[in-house]
Amino acid sequence: MRILYFSNEDVPASHAGAVHTWEVARGLARRGHDVTLVAAGAPGLAAYEKREGISIFRRRSRLAGVKCNLRAGPLLARLWPRRWDVVMERYLTLNGLGYLLAAAKGLPYYLEVNGPHVEEITYRWNLTGTYRAKILEWWVDRQFARADGACAPNVNIVRPVARGRARKIIWGVNEEQFASTLADTRRAKSFREKFAGQGRFVVLFVGSFRPWQGARELPAIIVRTVKVRPEAIFWVVGDGEERADVEAEVERLGVADAVHFLGWRRHSELPYVMAAADAGVAPFNDAYYPPLQEFGFFWAPTKVLECLASGLPVVTSRYEVLSDMVEEGRSGYLVPAGDAGAFAERLAALAEGARRQDMSSYAEATVKKRFGWRRHCEVLEGYLLEAVERRKRLAGRAKIF
Repeated sequence: MRILYFSNEDVPASHAGAVHTWEVARGLARRGHDVTLVAAGAPGLAAYEKREGISIFRRRSRLAGVKCNLRAGPLLARLWPRRWDVVMERYLTLNGLGYLLAAAKGLPYYLEVNGPHVEEITYRWNLTGTYRAKILEWWVDRQFARADGACAPNVNIVRPVARGRARKIIWGVNEEQFASTLADTRRAKSFREKFAGQGRFVVLFVGSFRPWQGARELPAIIVRTVKVRPEAIFWVVGDGEERADVEAEVERLGVADAVHFLGWRRHSELPYVMAAADAGVAPFNDAYYPPLQEFGFFWAPTKVLECLASGLPVVTSRYEVLSDMVEEGRSGYLVPAGDAGAFAERLAALAEGARRQDMSSYAEATVKKRFGWRRHCEVLEGYLLEAVERRKRLAGRAKIF
C-alpha cells in the first residue's frame, strides 16, 4: 500500500508520541509498504529527507503553542498529485490535514486515537458549554464521521459517530532495543554501580511529574517499601511540574537516601537504565484527571511496556488498559490506585530474587510476543486494509445509485 501518514510529532525524537510515530512508520515500511510521513518541523531537522525508505516531510505545525497540522496546509500542493491507497492520521483536535486531503480525493481515511483530545482540552481550557467547545466538537466529529476505521487502547475515547468502526489496540515496544541481556553491558553495569551498588533492590519509576502519573504517590510508596525492605532503592527518571514538591516530600519523610532523582534521560539511554534495575513501579491515579474517570483509563504507557521488555516485573494500578499489559502475578502486580501500602507490599514481594527472576523471564518473553512493534504493525496493516475495503464498498454503492 501507498500510505500517507500525518502525525504532529517532531520525528525522530525521544518523547512518547515521536517514538510511537517513528516505530509505526518504520514498521509499516518494513512490511513492504510505501510510507510517506508528514511530521512536525523542529530546529535541526530537514524539511524533507528519506530515512530507512520513508519519505519524511516536516513543516511548522503549531498555532499559538498548540499542535495544529492545518498550518502545514501549503504542503498539500505537493501531496495532491500523488497516488495514495490510504491516509492515516494521528488524532488531535486541531489536526485534520489528512482528513481534508482524504475527503477531497475520496481516499480511505484511518485515525490513530491516543486520547479523547477534544474533551481533554475542553477540560484543561475550561471551555465546557461554550460556543468554542461546540465548534471544536463539530470539527473533530467531521474527522471521525469520515474515518473508515480507528484504533485506540480504549475504544470509549473514539467519538460516538465512529465507535462502531473502532478497534482496540495497545501501542508497542521496540523488542530489539529493550532486553534484559543489556544488564551485562558495561554501560548498564556502570550505571548500577554508580547509583545502587551491591546488594540493593532497585525500583524504577519513569514518567513525567504530573499528578495522574503517580508522582504524588511515590514518597508514601518509598517510605512503606524501605520500611520492610531496607535494601530497596528507587531510581526516579523524568522531570515535570511536581518534581520539586516530590523531592521536598521525600526529604521531609526522611527517605532521601533511598532515592536517586535521575532527571530526564534520552530514550536511547533508557534500555540500559531499565536493564540495570530490578522492578518497575507505575502508580497511575485517575483521581487527578477527570477525563480518565469519564472514559476509563485510556493511556497505554510505552514506559510500562519497555520495563516489561527489559525483564522488569511492574507494579501498577488496576485499570483496564494496564491490565491488558501487565498479567497479575506473572509479569507484575495490579493494585488499587492510590493505595501506597498495596504498592509497597507488592514491591517488597518482588525483592525476593527467585520470584522476581521467574516473573522477569515471563514478562520479557510475553510482552515482546504480544506488544512488539513488529506485531503491532502486522495488526495495524490488517486494520488499514479493512479501511481500504470499506471505502471501495462505499464507492461501489455510490456508482450504483
